[in-house]
Amino acid sequence: MRLEEATVLVVDDEKDLRDIFGAWLCRKGCRVLTAANGLEALEVLDRERIDVLVSDIRMPVMGGVELVRTIYERKLPVPSIVFVSGYGDVDAREMYGLGVEALMEKPLSRNDFLRVLDHSLMERGQLWLTPSATPVTQSLALEMESTEDARGRCQFELGRGGCYFVSDRPLTEQTTIGLSIHFAKERLSLSATGQVRWFDKETSQSGLSFDYLAPECHAWVIAAIRDGAHPGFIPQCRWNAPGEASANGARRPGRTAASAGIYYMTDGASMPR
Repeated sequence: MRLEEATVLVVDDEKDLRDIFGAWLCRKGCRVLTAANGLEALEVLDRERIDVLVSDIRMPVMGGVELVRTIYERKLPVPSIVFVSGYGDVDAREMYGLGVEALMEKPLSRNDFLRVLDHSLMERGQLWLTPSATPVTQSLALEMESTEDARGRCQFELGRGGCYFVSDRPLTEQTTIGLSIHFAKERLSLSATGQVRWFDKETSQSGLSFDYLAPECHAWVIAAIRDGAHPGFIPQCRWNAPGEASANGARRPGRTAASAGIYYMTDGASMPR
């Protein structure tokens, strides 16, 4: 879908900002609806079909975080969610897991605002076709049994805009990395570059938003996303205490990657680490 064809809901308690964002979008030909807080936004969502939700975080009555949590719990059909805020005190891991595609900081330019919304509306098959110009800081090569097994072990899962995976080394957030994962049982390989959006030091889980998918894996990854990937932009799989089941029913392994059944590629060979 093109932005010119979209219905956009702008949620912000500051009327001046609602008017500014609304004017930018109207000049693009969008249909624009507005709300002053999350509760008003839910009322709009109950009666309107929305293509993009643009929301502030801190608002009276109901803020953006509670709004997104409610949308997720109610399974309301909002394809794209963008946060725009002057505050950075938000759990990015949770927000990406709930479906937020971008976290933008105020002040921002009209061009950046419209570019992010344009990208959020692109059909998945049109994304991640061009290699990123951003240098890769490090590359990882992992091997797992299968996508189903990896999901059950909280090792890997695809979302609408990226994936989480268990890393074999510490990663720095907001850096660009290369990621290669071979799923032996299915004979599938993922080869991607993307930005590390979050990294959990305790579990070595990391959230990656895709910038590029290699041609040999683009088709199967896009098909998997279309056929029922996690509704989050970047999924999350939170472990409970050792030995307790996680949200998807998996049992938490020890803190070493080898105990989770992951093998790393060393000099072209698969070796348990």
